[in-house]
Amino acid sequence: MNRKAGNTRARVATPQARAAYFERMLKRLCTDAGPHPSGTKAYVKVVKAIHRELADALPVAFLDRYLDLWATVPRPEILHRGKPLEVEVAQNCAGTADAGFTGIIRRVDRQGVRYGIEDVATRQIGALVAVSRDVSAEPEYLLDDGILSLPRFIIGIRDVPLVDLLARGKEQVQVRLRVVYAPVVPTYNAVGTLPGKSTEEILVVAHADSLIQTEGANDNTATAIIHLMLAHAFSGMQPARRLTFLITGSEEYGCPGARHYVRRRQIEGTAGNLRFIVNCDSLTYGPNLLASTTDAGLMKVVQAVHEDLELKTQPIYRETQEPWANDAACFKGINPQLRGINFNSRGYATLAANHTPDDTAENVPRDCAETSFQVLREFIVRLQEL
Repeated sequence: MNRKAGNTRARVATPQARAAYFERMLKRLCTDAGPHPSGTKAYVKVVKAIHRELADALPVAFLDRYLDLWATVPRPEILHRGKPLEVEVAQNCAGTADAGFTGIIRRVDRQGVRYGIEDVATRQIGALVAVSRDVSAEPEYLLDDGILSLPRFIIGIRDVPLVDLLARGKEQVQVRLRVVYAPVVPTYNAVGTLPGKSTEEILVVAHADSLIQTEGANDNTATAIIHLMLAHAFSGMQPARRLTFLITGSEEYGCPGARHYVRRRQIEGTAGNLRFIVNCDSLTYGPNLLASTTDAGLMKVVQAVHEDLELKTQPIYRETQEPWANDAACFKGINPQLRGINFNSRGYATLAANHTPDDTAENVPRDCAETSFQVLREFIVRLQEL
């Protein structure tokens, strides 16, 4: 969604306003929503509430649809007189019925595809066929409304004359594409962007999903709320670098949400714009932020921020630990310029509640939200100047 930029900085302009905002959002996203693993109705409710906050604060915000799992079983097939065409498949499309169908190939030239296969039984288009940019068939990756759309095959350029011949002759083909996927309906990341004076970009990442039977308040919904506070804090500004907040799902199940977003950036051709990734996980285990990166320049900035803010905490600096963990691992190597840092926290007994039913909103230390917010806000400001 693109719209005129707003200014919601007043929501987080003072410590008192931030405390009230944090309390409201904890109630909405943890207490009221309850456990919210990815792929559940509760998670969809949580991520849509997060999206609304991002859309209020930032001129570009959208829900990024994805599937936790998608696979073909065992192979895609288009057969003509028993002989297979060489085909690949567009990942994230729907499948045919298990038995497949008999169809006739027709030229359609729509939705980025050249052919449709009409089911002779229903007289409806039951599958689509796109043409690869290569001589051989190359798989594709579908985004947004393409997810779970009609079964989509891909042929190579060298097979176009054959398929044209089949279409002109109204030859019957047998079509079968079995897929398995989860969840039953697509789930989402939430993304919000503040355009900058340049296309160079800072990406700030946190996940919002929980494990089963836990609100996931400390891991990691409270951190996602801190990121929403940051989005409001920068609302209405034009930074030097583009600033994007990515709230992912499914981090607890192998990070398919983050992997999907990486694919999106590569498909859109914007992966090369990323300059910094700031990944945050569990910022409320204590007041002492734990920064991990082997990037000496970024660590120096973090240390300077702590010294200047004089928060009277005891930050922990792991200068030999790579930042490419959890969601951030999906971005490693996305371009040669990307620099990363990972934040966690230590200091309170709340760490013991990790991944248990005790990880509830009432067990979130409220002071950690304020100190984390102050450090991250100043850190992002300084990243704009690097």
